[in-house]
Amino acid sequence: MSEKPFVELNNINKSFPGVKALTDVTINFYRGKVHVLLGENGAGKSTIIKVISGVYQADEGILKVDGQEEVFMNTRQSLAKGISVIHQELSVIPDLTVAENIFLGREPKIGKSGLIDKPKMNLDAKKLLESIGVKINPKEYIRKLNNGDKQMVEIARAISQNSSMVIMDEPTSSLSEHEVQALFRVINKLKSENVAIIYISHKLKEIAEIGDHITILRDGNVVKTVSLSEITESEMIALMVGRKMTQFYYKAENAIQNEVVLEVKNYTKAGQFEDVSFQLKKGEILGIAGLVGAGRTEVMRAVFGADKVDSGECIVFGQPVKFKSPKEAIKMGIGLIPEDRRNQGLLLEKSVKENTSLSSIYANSKKGFIDFRWEIDSTLDYIEKMRTKTPSERAIVKNLSGGNQQKVVIAKWLLAKAKILIMDEPTRGIDVNAKAEIYALMKKFVEDGGSIIVVSSELPEVIGVSNRIMIMREGKVSGILDAAEATEKDIMKYASIHAGN
Repeated sequence: MSEKPFVELNNINKSFPGVKALTDVTINFYRGKVHVLLGENGAGKSTIIKVISGVYQADEGILKVDGQEEVFMNTRQSLAKGISVIHQELSVIPDLTVAENIFLGREPKIGKSGLIDKPKMNLDAKKLLESIGVKINPKEYIRKLNNGDKQMVEIARAISQNSSMVIMDEPTSSLSEHEVQALFRVINKLKSENVAIIYISHKLKEIAEIGDHITILRDGNVVKTVSLSEITESEMIALMVGRKMTQFYYKAENAIQNEVVLEVKNYTKAGQFEDVSFQLKKGEILGIAGLVGAGRTEVMRAVFGADKVDSGECIVFGQPVKFKSPKEAIKMGIGLIPEDRRNQGLLLEKSVKENTSLSSIYANSKKGFIDFRWEIDSTLDYIEKMRTKTPSERAIVKNLSGGNQQKVVIAKWLLAKAKILIMDEPTRGIDVNAKAEIYALMKKFVEDGGSIIVVSSELPEVIGVSNRIMIMREGKVSGILDAAEATEKDIMKYASIHAGN
């Protein structure tokens, strides 16, 4: 270990109205090491990143970079000192190309003309992407890429800045296993080049594989900093949540085998999926597994009426349907918790109350007027039922942690009395305690007579909560397994090579 830390946090305090985000946080980050920050949503990890990168300024305490005391007033100042950040929430610009996003603000110029040298920029982007094991056309527009490729563009942009420190906030949340391994190779390369890395992830297996040191945070306080070789997964969880967790996954046991609530027959949409057929039964959780790009999300959007199919049938509660919009699906009792909850599942600038009542406010209006008493009472009821951490029902939802934002999305559909919930990556970017709470909510929902389709890239999750698992590969169903007998190896076999049903 280098004798001198690259970044030092000494007794950092940060408060927001009604919330003490950080209390006397002291951590040292060294060159050539991966330092993991672990904690529940709201533990202070993001605040630490924002203090280091200049988004926030500490109320008290000292930030040192390379031995020099700093107070960054913006991200440009921290970047000038060699600190770059890969954010959990994608910050790429949809209407620029891949190369334009990577070199935004640093575009190569033709001589002294000031004109952008696009051929050089595209070539440099191509070389950079290839160096991290990614095949993406540098001339492609970002909006045409899937989330995994967008994340790799973010990673390429951070690496292109030749930083002395790279901060990675949930960098693998949208990545396939192949892309995760490519990222780990990049991290090892950065370590060999003496770059300091701060790594945030809720995936404990991943942390153990890539990390050198770990700082565990709870309620804005440092609980422990230790070498990863000196701590077990169960110890990490206990320190993070403040207690020993006795149960994590919750599997519903009372699926009604002869009552089909949703049936999809031969769904096809050119270029996305082909001949997809499956059934969902009452009281069942049906898991959908597959590699990134297998067509899982696209099929679910079609079932919800968000996208049209070229051919195929859909039967809901015994009634053939052709949804022209999500509004029609909602009327039939279907709710969708989308993969991208921030951009597709929530109105970020609106309150918890407004988001919770969004899908049911019209049905509960009085003579066309909003029933504000019903709206407040219902929201407070679900805040209590779901143990959502929020200052009040009036809190703006963008200010909540990821796990609590997800609870608001779920509450919206429970209040709307959805009978079928489609949950696309429902625990992405959420800590282990919030995950366990969401699994318990899912179990209660199906035991109360509902049915769930859960799309997940985390194989332990899809095995742990599902009754049956449908695997997709390249837009087709490659297998359907009983979750009680399925292994990760079985699922990967169907996800990576063709197999019949």
